[in-house]
Amino acid sequence: MLRIGRIDYANCTPLFMQLEKTLPGETTTIVHGVPATLNAKLANGEIDICISSSIEFSRHADEYAILPGHCIGSVGPVKSVLFFTTRPAEELAGQRLLVTSESATSVVLLHILLAKRWGLSDCSLQTTSLPWQEALQQSSGLLLIGDRALQAASGSAGVYCYDLGQEWMELTGLPFVYALWLINRTSAAGKEGALTQFSRLLEQARERIIPDAGLLAAQAPEAAWVGVQPLADYWRNAITYQLDEAHLAGLECFYQLAAELGLITSRPQLKFFPS
Repeated sequence: MLRIGRIDYANCTPLFMQLEKTLPGETTTIVHGVPATLNAKLANGEIDICISSSIEFSRHADEYAILPGHCIGSVGPVKSVLFFTTRPAEELAGQRLLVTSESATSVVLLHILLAKRWGLSDCSLQTTSLPWQEALQQSSGLLLIGDRALQAASGSAGVYCYDLGQEWMELTGLPFVYALWLINRTSAAGKEGALTQFSRLLEQARERIIPDAGLLAAQAPEAAWVGVQPLADYWRNAITYQLDEAHLAGLECFYQLAAELGLITSRPQLKFFPS
């Protein structure tokens, strides 16, 4: 049985709406969760493959392989990784900032942008689960990702809102990769055929997102609070799903800057399935 981790965020919805219709139920199962929970399950071998925070590969490079060709990324604005502040980012020196506990990648990205984009080296970051309005009453800045970021953006008048995908593009000129399809090589041993089949079905689902975005959005639960057209536009224009050469360059740059700042021990060597 191939155990597949599913992040219950709007950026993954168009893939899994299609995969759930095509994956063979007798040989695959889907496990739901937020990124941090699924990262832990993947590390423990409780699932075999997951769309997992890209920083996780750097922490398990000897145990994981990347499913080639697939990711969650952006080329510029991503709309769902947002840094809300009560003052311009350049004026946050020495401030305590609050961050989501759901995605380690976005927190590392914020560290990089604070240092390299805004020239700040003395901010402290603390995790929080407070509602965003309350969090900004207690701190000068708040990082949100996923559906919480999308929801907060619609009511964020009066505060600064930085899209970290756009800020990364301004800094590097490269796409950013938020999540990779990571395989636990130990737990997935002997499941190569199922992984190859999954990769093929995933590619088919990815290729149908742009032409079918409107139809998928009309059936998606997120449409109730995003709206059908904004949701379709988000999938078509903000999120990228193909791990091409430009995205790989962005991923390598991310790891390099994270290593330079001591946020990871070293830049990992990328390893792909099958390996």
